[in-house]
Amino acid sequence: MTARRSRHSASYAALAVAMAGALALTGCSGNSKSSKSSSKKSSSKKSSKSKTKKIIGGGAAAGAGAAAGSRGARACGPGMFRFEIYSHAPNDHVVIKAVNTSSTRSCLVYNHPLVRFNGAKDPLPLLKDSNVMGGDVETVRPKGTVWASIPTGTAAEKGSGKKTYATVEFSGSDLNGSPKGPPQRVDFRNAPVAVGASQVTYWQSTLNRAESYTKPKG
Repeated sequence: MTARRSRHSASYAALAVAMAGALALTGCSGNSKSSKSSSKKSSSKKSSKSKTKKIIGGGAAAGAGAAAGSRGARACGPGMFRFEIYSHAPNDHVVIKAVNTSSTRSCLVYNHPLVRFNGAKDPLPLLKDSNVMGGDVETVRPKGTVWASIPTGTAAEKGSGKKTYATVEFSGSDLNGSPKGPPQRVDFRNAPVAVGASQVTYWQSTLNRAESYTKPKG
């Protein structure tokens, strides 16, 4: 009897040790999975924060760079521009196109072009309220373009004679200040334009804006 009891006790003890070992392994596995899951979540959060910082940082830097470039720009001189002046279909206005020929330099144009047709003494007057959508200054980037428009929709604006050339200067930051010269001559050998007692808009950043002030309404 004593021998049987000893054998049973030894079996129970061995079984208990085996079960304890199995439970310990299960616990370790669970802790390992939990640890890996926590590690993945933490890594994901760090990655997300890192990406957010990069995007915000890049946007701020780009904005600061653009602002710095605008602040560093000087007044444009007409000598660094190429000009085109032509009647625009359906011939109710004349367009002035000015292209910055520089590949590296941005500059500022103020107010409106000082344009004289066929050697006129005075430039065309400013068309009032033609800067509602813009301002009195435009930044022209390298190879960029600015536009102005001259209404010619009425008999008085059309005038009686065809103009064969014009000269263009830039106005200064003050409308009553000295113009930025020297004047640039634009010839209309193939397509003369008719401009009478008309006016000219402020410089605009797009053709659509310039035309919006001079196209007939309706």
